[in-house]
Amino acid sequence: MANTSRPGPNELAGRAALRAVVAGVLGLTVVTGCSSQPAAPPSAPPGVNTAPAPPAYSPELCSAATQFQTAANALVQLDATEVGTEGVKAALQDLADAGRNLATAARTQFGPQVDALEQAVDSLQATVASIGDQASLSAKLGALTASVAQVEAAAKPIVDSVRTGCTGVPAVLLPPAS
Repeated sequence: MANTSRPGPNELAGRAALRAVVAGVLGLTVVTGCSSQPAAPPSAPPGVNTAPAPPAYSPELCSAATQFQTAANALVQLDATEVGTEGVKAALQDLADAGRNLATAARTQFGPQVDALEQAVDSLQATVASIGDQASLSAKLGALTASVAQVEAAAKPIVDSVRTGCTGVPAVLLPPAS
């Protein structure tokens, strides 16, 4: 006999809260991602090469930028109803870990930006650590949204710059139209 019971109000509220958290995180990724495409520079007259050579970045920095953008893009593709609270926490922790790795690899070339990134990652990790279940995830929606926004904003100048010299850094993904 098939299970025909319907979810109760608490389960529906928990699912809605989980969807709201992921939607908030995805919305921040879109806002950050949309602004990550630099404006095209004015074109030079024909025959004049005015473009400076892209800066040289270490393989470690290229790899860390790739890891960060991959983690940020994974949030865009996350199906919270499929992965549940633990899956959302894991995706957020992946972003924090990737942010920490990016900060370590970028320290010598991006000192001031690294300080801001480390502070943002610390805040995100503290918020993620305080989540125990769907109810606490719902209660932390504002803090999670703000923390993810801070991490992505702090990483943006580093990743955008590194992208110019590292071919493997993925583009920013936008969430699918719903």
